[in-house]
Amino acid sequence: MANVSIAINYWNQSTGMTGQNLTQENQVKFARVATKYKKKTGQTLSKTRAYKASREAARLVKHEYGSRIGSNSKATFDLLLTGIDRTLDRKNHNIDLGSFNVQEISDLANLPMGRKASK
Repeated sequence: MANVSIAINYWNQSTGMTGQNLTQENQVKFARVATKYKKKTGQTLSKTRAYKASREAARLVKHEYGSRIGSNSKATFDLLLTGIDRTLDRKNHNIDLGSFNVQEISDLANLPMGRKASK
């Protein structure tokens, strides 16, 4: 009898703001866009700021259509990442980042941290 090893991967859904925004596909897309964001701007992309921006748009969708904010947030987070990705590539797109309450993609960067930032 032969020994067989099986590798199992699974997605554990989080709760709170992360659970309302993040799916397995969105996590992979965020990692790719965050790497590109760091390379092009020199700053790190804030996941929390992106969550909050996607929830702004999700609230607008909920107000207009009456759907669940948790379902809307997953879709709007994906749209936000697409908008950031295409803006970094300087491709034309029709995703209005103003509806996410984002004026510039630099608004989604992490704040400086450490001793130098506090001075």
